[in-house]
Amino acid sequence: MDMILNFMQSAAGYLVPFLTLTIVIVFIHEMGHFLTARYFGVTVEVFSIGFGPELLHWHDRYNTRWRIALIPLGGYVKFVGDADASSKPDPEAVVDSGAVTLNSRPLSQRAWIVAAGPLANFLLTIILLAGTAYFVGSEHLVPRIESVLPDQPADKAGMKPGDIIISIDNTPVMDFAEVQGIISANAGRSLNVVVDRGGREIPLIVTPSSMKRSGLMSAFPLGRIGITVLPKAENFTKLEYGPLEAIGYGVKQTYTMAVLNIQGIATLIVGSGSINDIAGPVTIAEISKKTADAGLSSFVLWVAGISLAIGVVNLLPIPILDGGHLLFYGIEGMLKRPIDPATVSVCYRIGMFVVLGLMGLGLFSDGLRWGRILNIF
Repeated sequence: MDMILNFMQSAAGYLVPFLTLTIVIVFIHEMGHFLTARYFGVTVEVFSIGFGPELLHWHDRYNTRWRIALIPLGGYVKFVGDADASSKPDPEAVVDSGAVTLNSRPLSQRAWIVAAGPLANFLLTIILLAGTAYFVGSEHLVPRIESVLPDQPADKAGMKPGDIIISIDNTPVMDFAEVQGIISANAGRSLNVVVDRGGREIPLIVTPSSMKRSGLMSAFPLGRIGITVLPKAENFTKLEYGPLEAIGYGVKQTYTMAVLNIQGIATLIVGSGSINDIAGPVTIAEISKKTADAGLSSFVLWVAGISLAIGVVNLLPIPILDGGHLLFYGIEGMLKRPIDPATVSVCYRIGMFVVLGLMGLGLFSDGLRWGRILNIF
């Protein structure tokens, strides 16, 4: 009996944070679609959290069916006249008098309704990051140089151990991650770097060397200057923010995280990434538990990161995803006519296989990760 109770407690420790993360992010994403559709007068038939067998449902005064389903890995909003949850129009659907289909609205309105889901995820990320910055502050690894490698760009520029990098090309930096991002993106380009050396500001010029990458990314080398910064306790600083500063911080961090997500997806597409960079539901559940155990602010930051990732992924130009719909709308706008329904149907099938393949990669990555932990592989 004790073994069963321990197992249930352990399972709950993983499930509760994971379900909280999933339900919040899915709800906000679908609410973006829902509210924008309502604003433009489109009739919403179903608002679902999860897929599969229905656990609970109710109807609102607009007769929208709100449902909670068994499998919480996603959700959808279904508009009247749609064939399914992917918002593919059903030419044989019988639409009640007074109901308004998505396909009947102007192109610009349809685009806003589709884009509203990812935008809601981005807004959630900004709010969570800004709220955490305002109430808790933010912790940063000060770019204090621990060592300078001989004969590397930093050494040739005159950088010394103990120097603190405070700006690059007139852009203030307060975190080593910002320094890494700027240096990596500027291989071979001379940068004006200002360091704090014992209270004095020293201007230097450093030209990052180029480190070649493999595959198609070889055309985009990484910049390196040859310094080390250690994550020691004395190298961390905590900043506090007022309301407006916190919002600015949230916007800036959301942009930075979005760029990193896009770069990560690009490396996977061109083959220079690793399957270990893909997190499946098991890994997400594990990290959700760890961040929840670490405290509310850690878990909130994790939710913000996943919300942003969901927003970015949904904008990929893959049919059945929001980005695929926007791609079709863009083509429709250029052609000045709707795309042939048969072509759209084929594209939806291809998109479904791609999305299922990505989900399969996530599960496979989880299997490899846990296999290594258990010494199976």
